[in-house]
Amino acid sequence: MDTRGIYLWKDENGAESGIWECTAGPSRWVLETHEFLHVLSGSMTITADGGEPEFVGPGDAVFVPRGWSGNWEIHETLRKVFVIF
Repeated sequence: MDTRGIYLWKDENGAESGIWECTAGPSRWVLETHEFLHVLSGSMTITADGGEPEFVGPGDAVFVPRGWSGNWEIHETLRKVFVIF
């Protein structure tokens, strides 16, 4: 998987926002922060550990809380706007 992005804003406490893009493939996440994301293009299926799969595509907004763990299966190149705090 190939990832790239640009930060639009960061502060001294670790909060940040930007645009992130990633090619297709699986990834495992264990979040140490909150993340809000808005999908601009592409799609993925998000599955929290012990939870049901959730399809996310263009125009969808998602909040992922601190401590969340699970998998993201990116189906095609995904571009998102994110805020981490």
